[in-house]
Amino acid sequence: MIEVKAEGGLVHLTFPTEGMTADQVNDFVTWLRVESIARRSTLTEQAAWQLSEEIKADWWKNNKQRFGE
Repeated sequence: MIEVKAEGGLVHLTFPTEGMTADQVNDFVTWLRVESIARRSTLTEQAAWQLSEEIKADWWKNNKQRFGE
């Protein structure tokens, strides 16, 4: 049985973990955290794209020697 209780700006979620490994429970909680952050984000699609391009450029700059460049 899943129990959901919302109060004081928080949601308390109780669910059975029978049949789930500790890693599966961790993965689910991590997904909830990421989803919560994403829903509160004010990042625009254009800003997200620009950020991803900067991350890729920095990664390539720091790792290109590994590929013989």
